[in-house]
Amino acid sequence: MSFDFKLENGSITIKNGKLVLVENTNKLIQDILKVCLTDVGSNSLQPWYGSYLSRSVVGNVLDVKMTETIATTQLKNAIENLMLLQQEQLNYSRQNVTASEHIAAILDVSIRRNSQDPRLYIVLVSVLTKAFEIKTTSFNLVT
Repeated sequence: MSFDFKLENGSITIKNGKLVLVENTNKLIQDILKVCLTDVGSNSLQPWYGSYLSRSVVGNVLDVKMTETIATTQLKNAIENLMLLQQEQLNYSRQNVTASEHIAAILDVSIRRNSQDPRLYIVLVSVLTKAFEIKTTSFNLVT
């Protein structure tokens, strides 16, 4: 099984003097959130990693539906890249990727602008794992 450090508010979590790890479904959800919320180019070691989500919505003067469509496409691309990374990890890493943390298919990616607050976008991501489990996560993006 593979693992990652548990992140809370962008920081590594420490409990009782030890780094807290995430695995299985919790790792999958954290991996999805990380790839969606990381701006492409912000990681100098992996400049291709992340999404163009913030660039798709921040300061965009296009029609709301067009902005939502562009942002949704950007997120799907980011999650497809995550799927490729998972396959590479499975093929070449010493860490075993469990079926619960490996995406088999993207079921839904949607982004909707909040009708009450136009600065707020609600993002929903739903995937099917290789363990045949549907996993969903969501987050808010404030522009």
